[in-house]
Amino acid sequence: MTVIRLSLLAALCFVFAGCASQVRPSKVGDVGGVDRMQERALQAELRTRDAYEYRTPKTGAKFISNPAGANVEWYNDEGIWVSVGSTPSREVVIEATGKPELFRVSLPGYLPQTRWVAATPSSKGVTIEISLQRELPTDRYILSESR
Repeated sequence: MTVIRLSLLAALCFVFAGCASQVRPSKVGDVGGVDRMQERALQAELRTRDAYEYRTPKTGAKFISNPAGANVEWYNDEGIWVSVGSTPSREVVIEATGKPELFRVSLPGYLPQTRWVAATPSSKGVTIEISLQRELPTDRYILSESR
């Protein structure tokens, strides 16, 4: 009888020993397995996004080109040109923090132009006027094969 009790006690200790080695929350309300550094980084990113979206001053930039109908592109943080409209453009929203942003205005048959555009918090808007220059006509090129 005592042998059976000892065997049963040993089996129970063996079963519960595995459970005791698992990580348990140290405080009430803690969830085990949460990476605290990742959570802090996520919260910091959300605060930064909130500050940019709702607290950073913004203004409008209007692009006018001669001739009209040119494509206006913005160079984003990932290094990609993003089309934001054509000239004469509606106002493009830019930061009014003094940080310059790069824009390109292009039209087929004309040389493209790039401009840095910046605005201060006190500015009511920015107007950028661009005169595009014609490309050299293709009939003026001398194309020949070298032998």
